[in-house]
Amino acid sequence: MKLRILREPTFHFLVIAAAISVLYALTNRDEKVELVIDATELEARILVTELAQGRPVTPQQREEIRQQVIDDYVLVLEAYDLGLQNDARINDILAQKMLHVLSGNVIQPGDDELQRFYQQNRERYRLPETLDVLELVFLGDDPPPESVLQQLHSGAAAAALPAEIDRIQGTLNQISRADLSSIFDAELATRAFAADIGSWVGPFNSIRGDHWLQINARTPASMPSLTEIADQVRMDWITEQEDALLQTEIARLRENYVISIGD
Repeated sequence: MKLRILREPTFHFLVIAAAISVLYALTNRDEKVELVIDATELEARILVTELAQGRPVTPQQREEIRQQVIDDYVLVLEAYDLGLQNDARINDILAQKMLHVLSGNVIQPGDDELQRFYQQNRERYRLPETLDVLELVFLGDDPPPESVLQQLHSGAAAAALPAEIDRIQGTLNQISRADLSSIFDAELATRAFAADIGSWVGPFNSIRGDHWLQINARTPASMPSLTEIADQVRMDWITEQEDALLQTEIARLRENYVISIGD
């Protein structure tokens, strides 16, 4: 039985993308084409399989992988001979692979570079003000009785509300204004962030019923230190450097072409 990982479409697409550039010049099919496969690719496939299954491959698996590599290259060559490389999906794969190659020279930032990037982009990392809220949903089409509304307006605890009132409750912790606006709407979010601790804000009507939020805690906006978010800052630095490098490299490559767009 063939190994499952060797049948994954994405795995094969990557092989095709890597192979097409090598096979581009092989257009004379009157004679048999000599196909030389780099042994490092075979070993790479074996390594991927061993990592996936958590143990070394067996001799039988090694042979299956070898045959699969050969099959992949033969299929790519035949597909190229038929002109099947002129496919938007293949072009996308090759373009993404080329972007990966072009951005491969980005290195890790030093401490000074990381500190400078953090200082220049501090507002990007500022943590917004958040709330911890208790959400009550009074189920059904009718609003809760006037007596219950009065309790809510006076800041009563949820446990003090009449037990016979059909409702469900849950908590929303460390939720930002943007989060509340997304879950409910901007008007309720604005009211919630302006409310005092212990007070209820509502109602917000949905198909489930009337939603009320009790403000239990407030965490002010803060600026985390570089030490606390070093990994995130490092990834942002790398992403920004990759983007800049790609734009430079793509512009350089464009100089090799006279580009026009046909009607």
